[in-house]
Amino acid sequence: MNYYKFDFEGVEYFLEIKNNYCQRAIFRKDNELFNTFLSVNNKDYILPEGDLSNSIEFFGKYSEFEFKKLWKKSIFNYIPEWERLKTKYKIGEIVKTRIICFYPQGIISNFGEFFNSLSDYDECCKKFGHKNMYPNKYLELEISDFDDENMIIKLQIGK
Repeated sequence: MNYYKFDFEGVEYFLEIKNNYCQRAIFRKDNELFNTFLSVNNKDYILPEGDLSNSIEFFGKYSEFEFKKLWKKSIFNYIPEWERLKTKYKIGEIVKTRIICFYPQGIISNFGEFFNSLSDYDECCKKFGHKNMYPNKYLELEISDFDDENMIIKLQIGK
C-alpha cells in the first residue's frame, strides 16, 4: 500500500492506494472527518474510481502510520453503535442486502443498518448472474465477519 495526501477546494484528501486503485480514503473539511466506508451514501465523499496512475504524481506522499491514526479517529465516534450491531447480528446469519455501489474491493451494500457491508463481486456474479449486479438490486447473503478496522460487515454466498 502507498499513502498520499492532497488538498482541493478546501477539502484534504488522504488516500490508501494499491496497484494504482484507491482502497480507502479519508476526507477532512472544516475539521470534520469522513471516510469512504462510513460515508459511502454521501455523494460528496466517495472513493476515487478507476486507475489513478496518471494522477499520483500530483499527490503528496503521506505516511502509513499517520493514515491509520487518522482512520481510527474517523471511526472513533461510531464505536458504541458498531459494538451494538455486532451483538444484534451473528456470523452465519442470512441478510437481504441492497447493492449501493461497486468498489475495487467488491460490492458495497446495506441491509438497513447504519454500517455498510462488503461482498465479493465475482462470487456474487457466479451465484446471481452478471445481469443482477447493479445498484438497488437486493441479494440474500450470509454474514461472514465483522471488520472492526473499517467498520464494515463482510458478506458471502450462504452455505
